Amino acid sequence: MEQAFTTKRTTWNGKVDERVLDRLFEGKAIRTISRNDLFSKCPIEDFVYLVIFWGYPRGMRGSLNDKNIFSKIEEIMSIVNIPERGKFAEEELQTILKKLSDIPGLGISTISKLLYFRTHKYGDYDALILDERLLRIFNNKIFEEFSELRNFRYDNACSKYLDYLKTMRQTALQLNVSPEKLEMFLFIFGNNMKS
Repeated sequence: MEQAFTTKRTTWNGKVDERVLDRLFEGKAIRTISRNDLFSKCPIEDFVYLVIFWGYPRGMRGSLNDKNIFSKIEEIMSIVNIPERGKFAEEELQTILKKLSDIPGLGISTISKLLYFRTHKYGDYDALILDERLLRIFNNKIFEEFSELRNFRYDNACSKYLDYLKTMRQTALQLNVSPEKLEMFLFIFGNNMKS
């Protein structure tokens, strides 16, 4: 069993080219997308769309965000499509984050999903999803292990993303779980905890 989300074609009408929607929805009104669908040999022509559909099944916030992103889809594909599935030096992370964050509409939530599902790795650190829900959890001071992440905000998250990856890896090692499982635990249960 794995995390999956269902999106409706009508959510994306007028935002995504009809031919692309025909291909991605295969003539159906809805599509359920799992994490595995995004990890498996998903062709780059479909990848960016499917990550966005998975991450925002009811549509993106702000009508301009999705239009801006979809108008730059080729540029996004060229940045995240690394044949070796993204083995980088830690120092390269800021360059990639800058290129992606310079695209209007792309914030850390979408950027981190793209890097995570394209299995990017920076030094010893696998890319992980970082979104507003996790930022709230870190700033609510519920978990002592994440005290270093308390000053993360949406506007500085790209510059501190490597710190997030390092803290998640270190905490996951202490708990004997994978960083991915820790991220998913925090996403699902973190807002339901009280210190």
